[in-house]
Amino acid sequence: MQRFAKIIIFAFILTLVSCAKTDEEQVRSAIDEANYYLSSMDCTSAKNVLDDVGFQSDNARYISTYASVYGCKAGFKELVFFTENISKVNSASLMTSLAQFDTSNETVNDSADVQNIHDAIFTLLGNDGTAQPDTNARNAKFGTKRSGDLSMQALYLIFVAMGKHFALYGNADLDPASATFGQKGKGVLSNSCIFSYTTQDAVDWINSIKPGSCTTATGNEGSDLLEAPETDAEIKTRLCRGIVYYNNMMDILSNITLPGSGELGDVGNVQTALALLMNTAESAEIAPPGTYNDGDPNGKDAISTLKTVTGQAQCEAETIERIEKWYAIFFETIYQ
Repeated sequence: MQRFAKIIIFAFILTLVSCAKTDEEQVRSAIDEANYYLSSMDCTSAKNVLDDVGFQSDNARYISTYASVYGCKAGFKELVFFTENISKVNSASLMTSLAQFDTSNETVNDSADVQNIHDAIFTLLGNDGTAQPDTNARNAKFGTKRSGDLSMQALYLIFVAMGKHFALYGNADLDPASATFGQKGKGVLSNSCIFSYTTQDAVDWINSIKPGSCTTATGNEGSDLLEAPETDAEIKTRLCRGIVYYNNMMDILSNITLPGSGELGDVGNVQTALALLMNTAESAEIAPPGTYNDGDPNGKDAISTLKTVTGQAQCEAETIERIEKWYAIFFETIYQ
């Protein structure tokens, strides 16, 4: 009887082991099948196959493939990105160069492409086990190689998302034949600034520094897409997307080793160039007598507070005054 019981227990253990192996094989098979569908841009079939095995938050290949589904739904093709857009990246005028991407031709708020690119980015970045995306946490969870792959995939999509964001709200010139191609305030819309500033520190900065096309702040120079009848919540969400894209880009560039291939062009210089500009922005709030940090208390220390925010929800929890100051002092200044 004891021998029979041992046989039953052993068979049960074998069954468990066999099932676990089968589950792993099912996930691998789903990833391979999804990538097959993605090769022909069959986004729906790819998503269905991946959904059938359940979301695998500990599997970097699965996460990467699931993010590719969202990219597929947005029409993103990595080969086209490398042949048409990556060479346009210019660390000395990053926002202008990203607005020159052929994917930056957004004309309305919250398009399906914008949402799908956003979902792809945070699928890649949002499974590191932390409250906010963190490259070092991804390295620890997935290992440097697989984490690096996730980070690089996210970085490409962040460039696309930022190009869409700043071209739309910055009223960029989208005519490749124009001498002002990609520049802020040179497009077909009326706005010369990204946002219409009313917080005193932001107003003081714009009126004093006059960054690019944004030379005055009377509360009417910003994008119509970031003011009433759009709700306050919608406006904050859109503004925060620009901030978290930027901060995640800098977090990635600061904590991974870029491939040595020349195919990345000027990407390797982006972090250094923008870190220097960030130092300038921070000094605007701390330099005596605090000219740009003595207005509305709700906007105090905007740059130093927001520069570490990589999560959308965490950004939206901040005051609109801080978010507005960030745009005035930093984004208006680096995007000219």
